[in-house]
Amino acid sequence: MAGPARPRLVVALAALAAGAALPVRAELPEGVDRAIAVAYEVAADASYVETRAVEMRISDERMIAQRGSASFDFDPSDEALELVEASVLQPDGTRIPVPAASIFTRPSAAAQSTPGFVGTQTTTVVFPQLRKGSIVRSQWRHSVKRPRVFGFDANILLGLDNRETVELRIRAPLALPLRFAHRGGFTVSDETADGMRTIAASIRTGRTPPAEPRMVSAIDLGPAFVASSLSGYEQIGAIYAARSAGKAAVTPEIAALARRIAGTATGLDAARKVHDWVAAHIRYVAVYLDPSEDFVPHEAASVLRNGYGDCKDHVVLMQALLAALDIRALPVLVQWSDRMAPLPLWSSGSFNHAMVYLPEFDLYGNPTNPFAGLGALDIMLAGKLVVVASEQGEVRRTPASRPQDNRYSAVSTMTVAADGTVTGTGRITASAGVDPVLRSALAASGRPEDLAARLLLPTPEGGYGSLHASDPRDLARPLQIETRWTSPHGVVAARPATYMTVPLGIDLTPNGDLRAYIAPSGRRRFPVMVGARDYDWRSSVSLPPGSVVERLPPPVEIGNAAGRFSVSYETTAEGFSQQRRLVLDRDVYAAEDYPALEALLYAQIDAQRSVVVYRPPQ
Repeated sequence: MAGPARPRLVVALAALAAGAALPVRAELPEGVDRAIAVAYEVAADASYVETRAVEMRISDERMIAQRGSASFDFDPSDEALELVEASVLQPDGTRIPVPAASIFTRPSAAAQSTPGFVGTQTTTVVFPQLRKGSIVRSQWRHSVKRPRVFGFDANILLGLDNRETVELRIRAPLALPLRFAHRGGFTVSDETADGMRTIAASIRTGRTPPAEPRMVSAIDLGPAFVASSLSGYEQIGAIYAARSAGKAAVTPEIAALARRIAGTATGLDAARKVHDWVAAHIRYVAVYLDPSEDFVPHEAASVLRNGYGDCKDHVVLMQALLAALDIRALPVLVQWSDRMAPLPLWSSGSFNHAMVYLPEFDLYGNPTNPFAGLGALDIMLAGKLVVVASEQGEVRRTPASRPQDNRYSAVSTMTVAADGTVTGTGRITASAGVDPVLRSALAASGRPEDLAARLLLPTPEGGYGSLHASDPRDLARPLQIETRWTSPHGVVAARPATYMTVPLGIDLTPNGDLRAYIAPSGRRRFPVMVGARDYDWRSSVSLPPGSVVERLPPPVEIGNAAGRFSVSYETTAEGFSQQRRLVLDRDVYAAEDYPALEALLYAQIDAQRSVVVYRPPQ
């Protein structure tokens, strides 16, 4: 996966300035739960000193765990970090300084998981004697002695449901170009004096509507301020390309491996083989694309030798292998998360992941995901702004999801015994867009019987069974899934008539229960992430011999601005059949489009609960 979820305040910057940092202080006014003050003293080369102060109120017991410590990452090779102050203000006015024994500096999580790749450290403060009403305070001075690859940038990204104040000041020489943009209510000033420029931004936020299930990232919706010394996204791509130049060198070992992988395949077929090999054989390690890091991959030869790497390293090895086959491949930077909208301004904080782009085929690949083939982009990668790392840099968008790219089919045959026991078999197939979700579920499932039991448990009929699937990690082979199950008391047999819903059986439908997308109020305030899809379920049900179907639910067919849904039934010689189909047109639906989406979701839910009536033999 990509980098970890970022906090609501994200500072993504670059290096140290001469001179003292601007004094800052964060103080909590009444009605505010968190106050943040950040100041940057930036030098002409884009190095800087950052001073950051944070005060947070412990409003309930839950907050003790959430706000009981404060941490700051830094790289001791070219940065210095000083904890200026750390204390707890108790409700009675007593201030308790944090003792030295409660301050720890250790290798960061990334450094621990990948020694030799990352040398960052983390200083952590553990606040003592916390209780409801306590206020914790920390102030840091962070000095970065060498300008960062992407110059200077600062991001303040606030989510929802916050009561906080943020104050930001940036002081820099006029010779350093700085651009900024913002949204969501920031008050901003931009002044010059004595050859220096001071940009100040502040905001006070109040309570907002609570987050909704399956919504886009709160960062897409909350206030944001971004400043950058770069001229645009293209410069980010050009810098990345320059910094990674030569890393994808084709060594004799890489050339020989590329020929073995490709065999007799050429062109796109060879590229698919290379992509699948890298995805399957290079272990992912969590060295995140972080704006405070250098965004530089390791050499392809060392990645191959180690057998592991982060997203950048997967890409650089794939570049080298493809180059050996005369296929051009370029890195692209992207945000792999539920952040679906760009920031107000270009910034290295816009990206947390690297993929590969094949210009000859206009195709993207995500070799970090061992279950996705070349060209398969999940909901958090489709339709995203990307920057291509080339000499000039290029801004593009990945293809948006379409229903026809995400097809899922489940065909089942079931028999209802006289005592209500249901036995069934099924076959599940999926297109390239859905395939990775199924492969991941199968790979993580352990025993097939355990996965079958978990899938049957939430169904009305329950039961037990098994799945038989092809190797989920073999991307070169289409995924095939065969299912078999038994549901004792799956139907409540009764006379003179039995009422039953159509058993759901073993179904790996991605995205889980559709009720998770339903808004209790019947409306949504924020965009919801559902996923474009074309899902088809076909069930053939045999009833006890001599049974007579007395009533089938009426067919339903709905088409609206969100997609379409249909369900139909047919009496057969053995019993009856049902066919359901749900087509959703896009990944993300705006709040105003929710009613149309809800109509389709409820139609599907209602179809799953509709009742068939049959009269068993007397």
